[in-house]
Amino acid sequence: MFDKCPGAAHIRTPTIITKQCPECGSEVEIFSNEMLTKCSGCAFTVYNDLESCVQWCQYAVECVGEEQYRRLKKKKVAFVCVGNSCRSQMAEALARKMSTRPNLEFVSMGTRPAREVARETLQVLREEGITWHGKPKGIRENEPVDLVVTMGFEVACPAAPEARRMDWDIEDPYNQGIEVYRRTLHIIKEKLAELLKEIDG
Repeated sequence: MFDKCPGAAHIRTPTIITKQCPECGSEVEIFSNEMLTKCSGCAFTVYNDLESCVQWCQYAVECVGEEQYRRLKKKKVAFVCVGNSCRSQMAEALARKMSTRPNLEFVSMGTRPAREVARETLQVLREEGITWHGKPKGIRENEPVDLVVTMGFEVACPAAPEARRMDWDIEDPYNQGIEVYRRTLHIIKEKLAELLKEIDG
């Protein structure tokens, strides 16, 4: 690993940053162009905002190694349906609950977003122990996304052309009664479990 950050080579006058040692709690000073330093109190290695650097720095893989890079690099998964009031909202809420990976981010969108999340969606999520406050959102074409999951074949999704695509072909439960919403949520939970296992693999 580099002692000094090559991505910060253009910085002519490095500044001193004070960080807290996660091991003993002591204050540790580190220059802004350094990747790491040792805590004077316990000799623990303190990194200079490594997780943030990994998200944008072109030298990150070389600095931290491939395994550490894969672990820290954030991935964004977007669930897309038509109204963003039923299926995709369920998927986002459940994914946030089920995932234990801090580097995974989940969002949801709609091609023709509704005015509000369906009350049945909120009810079945409450039955899962989730109090959800999501709001329907439209497609954000410029948002960087790593994986787009369309909830049904009727969803024509123009977002994130570079992203990997997956279609779950789940029937829209809108206006079909609470039992259909419950079945839909169950299907989404099963598919999410498979997806999270695949991402972790």
